[in-house]
Amino acid sequence: MMKKLLSLPLFLIIVAAAGCGDPTVTGKVTFPDGTPLTKGQVMFQKEGFVASGNIRSDGTYSAGKLKDGDGLPPGKYQVFITGTSVLGGAGSSPSTMSPQRNLINIKYTAPNTSGLTVEVNGKTEFNITVEPPK
Repeated sequence: MMKKLLSLPLFLIIVAAAGCGDPTVTGKVTFPDGTPLTKGQVMFQKEGFVASGNIRSDGTYSAGKLKDGDGLPPGKYQVFITGTSVLGGAGSSPSTMSPQRNLINIKYTAPNTSGLTVEVNGKTEFNITVEPPK
């Protein structure tokens, strides 16, 4: 019985270590002039798996499978950007909202048209330059 109790902490340490360690993916989304994209999500997709990172007001993001920054399994990902449309201005009501407008070129909003891919093998920095809408 004592032998089983002594092996339990070792087992828990091994299980905890195995659950950690997905590589972190961070970066910044900017326009060609260096101005940051201030909202949206960077999405990572491979073989039925999708992860994301929220774009902060300075253009930076940290991707994760369950929450920002918890990392991605290694592999090659198609990358695209979502959530970049805005409605109206501050204080707008539904009846006074202006039409949606894209903050980036629409080609970046789908994995098959963005032209963006990244290989994740370890800690990865993936900076993205996007074009403004046409």
